[in-house]
Amino acid sequence: MEIYVRSDGSLGVKEGRASGTPDTLGIYTAGGLFGVPGMHPSLVNAMVGPMGVEKLFRWVSSDETDPMYDALVYIGSTGHSQDGLCADCGKPQFRECAQTAVFGRFCQQTEEIAFDQIGLRYNQGVPRMAMFGPITDPNGQVIVPQGGEIKDAFMLSVAGAAYNLRMVVGQVMWSGNPAANNGGYHEFSGLALVVNTGKVDAITGLDCNSLDSIMLNYGSSIVGATGSASILSYIRSLLNAIRYRAAGANLNADSATTTLVMRPEVWDAVAAAAACEYGLQCNVGATTYNNAMEIAQIRDQYLSGMYLTIDGRNYPVLLDNLMPVTTTAYGTGTKWCSDIYALTTDIEGQTVMWGEYQDFNATASSIISEMRSSFGATPVAVTDGGRFAHAATFSGGFCMDVRTLTKPRILSTMPQLSGRVQNVCVVPLDNVLWPAATGSGLYNELTGGASKKSYLDLYHDWESQS
Repeated sequence: MEIYVRSDGSLGVKEGRASGTPDTLGIYTAGGLFGVPGMHPSLVNAMVGPMGVEKLFRWVSSDETDPMYDALVYIGSTGHSQDGLCADCGKPQFRECAQTAVFGRFCQQTEEIAFDQIGLRYNQGVPRMAMFGPITDPNGQVIVPQGGEIKDAFMLSVAGAAYNLRMVVGQVMWSGNPAANNGGYHEFSGLALVVNTGKVDAITGLDCNSLDSIMLNYGSSIVGATGSASILSYIRSLLNAIRYRAAGANLNADSATTTLVMRPEVWDAVAAAAACEYGLQCNVGATTYNNAMEIAQIRDQYLSGMYLTIDGRNYPVLLDNLMPVTTTAYGTGTKWCSDIYALTTDIEGQTVMWGEYQDFNATASSIISEMRSSFGATPVAVTDGGRFAHAATFSGGFCMDVRTLTKPRILSTMPQLSGRVQNVCVVPLDNVLWPAATGSGLYNELTGGASKKSYLDLYHDWESQS
């Protein structure tokens, strides 16, 4: 459906976006995804759901394309000498750095569906499927609930489009770079750029290293391996550097909310190594200090409580299986390498790192109102408080698809209070223990299965043997 302007200045609507050639007749019809009579109606969720850092941030709406946030980064002096008792003194000098962030833009659409084919099934022997195990997005929001019925192909396609849209946002949260923009696809700056060095003023391009995040390099060592440095010492140094920067700005470091974010397989190794290292136990030089049960108890507390104790303070741990990872062969296994982030989201009651999205309710309210008054309805529906816009397109009146659009970004006014330990490596016992999120395309993703299934396939082997 397209909006156009008539010669008299009023708005008009015309059809023609959808191709008119639907990709599927229905998921319960012959040849459809679930079009097999006699199947048990419980649809088991065997996917590996995405775990995302999105849930850490407070998400707010915005209508600003380029918000500016300023920081005072320097107070100095022209000098301190004085030519005479009444001569001029040195004068203060000030420097500031402005920061900004742009929206990303992501779109996903359903398969094209023929209206008259929705809701059909092969025969009464084909059951309606209901989910056993909810489908969720990286933010933890439910897309298809536990026990939710898959009513028809359109409903499943809408859920799939929502899953894919949230998946790409969850991955761009880390690796996003506006330089990757292409056509209608735009990326915002992901955490790999937000939590980094090389900060510059948004207007002049001058260096602003006062705003640089704290970066440490573990050197691709394997956590807990003989000869590797203490991962606890690296994390402790990172967090203490953040506390020092906060105290230097006359902020109460104890008021900060700083969360450690890492991949699940990295956390498993870090928790075990940190428990051993925290009390300076295990192997130190040629001496072995054994208190295995005490170490195991500390490790179990870390894993069950999802926190890490540093200098008597418990820092929350959040897992994200969409974080970038590199893998190399290592002996008979695989070496996984990633980063550990320390993200400060709040301090002194002020939010300093958060997420924003274009609020379509606010930015498009006038045209939505005019379309409703002119046509009685609008071809664009806005949901989730303005975060998502949905548009249906038609062809021939009966073939349709739905497209969903969202425009998010990450902002940080104090990136100097966040940091990361780079190139932290682990060697899991078995690669299949940590499969990637389904649909992410990351290392070790588990796939398989059929996209369509004919009822006659059930008898194929019997017929060949007769």
